[in-house]
Parts: sequence; structure tokens; C-alpha cells
Amino acid sequence: MHVFMSFADAHTGKNIGCCIVEVDEAEQANAKCAELGLMPNRCNHAKGYVLENAADEPMEVNRFYTKDELIEMGYELG
Repeated sequence: MHVFMSFADAHTGKNIGCCIVEVDEAEQANAKCAELGLMPNRCNHAKGYVLENAADEPMEVNRFYTKDELIEMGYELG
């Protein structure tokens, strides 16, 4: 299963980046991000969303994308 992880600044709540990780269960996504060094800050606020088909996303699995990279890819971020 693939989980889309969105990270926010702990103080402002604004998006600072995202990634997609492959895990056996959705509850493992935060630990997988930490294991792979994909967490952008120590005290982050991350939300995970299970993806039905990761192949539909233009993002590589297990790679962190900054907010600027996501905007260049056409994602609209708040």
C-alpha cells in the first residue's frame, strides 16, 4: 500500500513538503518516513492519505518533495 504524507510547519501549520511511502499498513507511514529520513523537521505535523493507485501520481515513491517542487508539478498548496 502507498500513503501520501503531507508535512506542515509545527508553528504555522503551512505545508512544507510531501512524499509517498510504501508500507504494509497505513499506521506505519510516519515510522517509514523517519526511517528513510524523509521528515523535514523534528516536530512536524504530518497527515497521511492512503492512495488507491500511486501510479496516478507524478511523484516518486520514498522521495521528499519540497513545497516549491510540488507547486512546479502543478499541486495547489495552502
